[in-house]
Amino acid sequence: MTILKTEKTIQAYNKNATKYKEKFNDFSPYKKKIIEFQDQFIPKGARILDLGCGPGNNITTIKSLDDSCQFTGIDLSEGLLAIAKKIHPSCEFINQNICDLSAKGLELYEAVIASFCIVHLDNEETVNVLKFISESLVQGGSLYLSFMEGTVSGFETTSFSTEEIYFNYYQLDYVLGLLKENDLIPKMISKEDYLEQDGSITSDIFIYALKE
Repeated sequence: MTILKTEKTIQAYNKNATKYKEKFNDFSPYKKKIIEFQDQFIPKGARILDLGCGPGNNITTIKSLDDSCQFTGIDLSEGLLAIAKKIHPSCEFINQNICDLSAKGLELYEAVIASFCIVHLDNEETVNVLKFISESLVQGGSLYLSFMEGTVSGFETTSFSTEEIYFNYYQLDYVLGLLKENDLIPKMISKEDYLEQDGSITSDIFIYALKE
């Protein structure tokens, strides 16, 4: 199941990379959250790790306000990374599954962005990724984490892809428990409604946390 969900999801993103970028590049609700996080929790010239960086939308937003920030972006989709590399040739990009990362020998970062990346992972994978994030942050470093609230998981089509993508919805208390286990202390938690293409409403959760 893990291999199947990952392969299908990445194939969908590769095929629809341009559509995804166009959909979310200037998506106001998400852009505002990143700017808010940057204003309060990212120091000038910070070293930032962007997990599941996609086409580099968040990098674009942050660098437009502070071009001195240094980014490492990681994504498994070659299609999305190709767009990110073209827009930000000075940034480092790595084509890798974020579930396979190890903090051993890795430089530490002042901030980690995990914007809607755990939504494509199962619970066990998310446990390991949050452990990696904690180990990758300097003391007092910050984490931007976003996901959808719910109790289901499975394949769905989206507004930018008719090919199915795996999504996992999380209970807030569950995620807060994982953060606590990894010395990541939430400083701000907010919810925003997201209008789905079928007219239903999904609750997006945004957490800004600091490494204790």
